[in-house]
Amino acid sequence: MQICQQKCGSMLMKESKIKIKMGEFNYNEYVKNNRLLKENNLYEEESDTEEIVGELEDEMKDIINGLNQELSDVSKDEGDINEGLLTIASIGIALPAIIGLIAKAGKAASKVINKVLGKKPTEAELEDAWFAKLGKIADDLHHLYMRPIERVVGKFVKDKDKAHKISKIIFHVIVATFLVASGVTAVKAIQAKNISLTTLESALTAIKGGEIQAFIADAIAETGAADI
Repeated sequence: MQICQQKCGSMLMKESKIKIKMGEFNYNEYVKNNRLLKENNLYEEESDTEEIVGELEDEMKDIINGLNQELSDVSKDEGDINEGLLTIASIGIALPAIIGLIAKAGKAASKVINKVLGKKPTEAELEDAWFAKLGKIADDLHHLYMRPIERVVGKFVKDKDKAHKISKIIFHVIVATFLVASGVTAVKAIQAKNISLTTLESALTAIKGGEIQAFIADAIAETGAADI
């Protein structure tokens, strides 16, 4: 009987200790300190990219609001507001102001990226990881802001397919701008699910050559007829 009491008491004490430990369990700390996750940089990568995307929220909203305002102003000037459409020439008038907003956001993005990720590494292995994080940031920004951009453009471009193509052009220019500002000179190492490397490379080249306005105008012209 005494032996049973001792065993039972010991079991209760162990159970009590387990409960105390479980009560103190912190999932976020566990993930952060998990050796396997740390070895694969999974936790650090996720938290880094989330921080950057979060800090870019105001800049992205400024672009979307500015895009809406500039296209609205041009639409009123052109007398197209009732028809809900613009010509390529009309959009061309709004481009300088829109590009200015994107450039401002690009500079802000480069500061955040340099602060959180640091400048582009020179070692191949570290460079691959750095570019992988940029690809994740581009995908996250696409997930959050592609549809809002498309909704704005869709107010002024009657053809849905063309509105989508124009929105993609604008988004790729946004991504290319923050890449250039962050010291990226080529995009071959970037892997992103929602990014066209061909379009991104063209935008990157145009930015570096000071021809971004012509690039956007030409890309929009390629989406279809003069009246979009």
